[in-house]
Amino acid sequence: MEELIPIIIVPVMFLVMGWMVRTVSVNRRLRETARMQTEMQTKLLEKFGTSQEMLQYLESEAGKKFVESASLERANPHGRILSGIQAGILLVLGSVALFASAGNFDHDGPSRACSFLGLMGIMLGSGFLISSFVAYRLSKTWGLFGSERSDA
Repeated sequence: MEELIPIIIVPVMFLVMGWMVRTVSVNRRLRETARMQTEMQTKLLEKFGTSQEMLQYLESEAGKKFVESASLERANPHGRILSGIQAGILLVLGSVALFASAGNFDHDGPSRACSFLGLMGIMLGSGFLISSFVAYRLSKTWGLFGSERSDA
């Protein structure tokens, strides 16, 4: 049973590191995209000589798309909330399995390692679920889910 520890722990470590690298790269890409959009929108707004020209542009179809693109991230929180829920459920279920399998090891060291990793995973998964719930409630309160508005 002790020879199974490296078979389990090494892939899990690589998966966690890969997930962290992916998260950093996605966040970097989103930050760069937001920066480029902000620069483009700033340059476009600087081109207008009068506020009348700006109002005419904003009333046009291109102006409506411009305003819509500026508020796209704020207006659609569903994807982030859903990914937090997915990560939380996967972490909790995988960690419960790891925590439950800790009793199958004869030696004290592997059993304690599985218990520790299982407990840490349960806490991280619970954190994802709690943060997704809070994000959902805040998004609902702020009216980001369309026209519905909640007081709590």
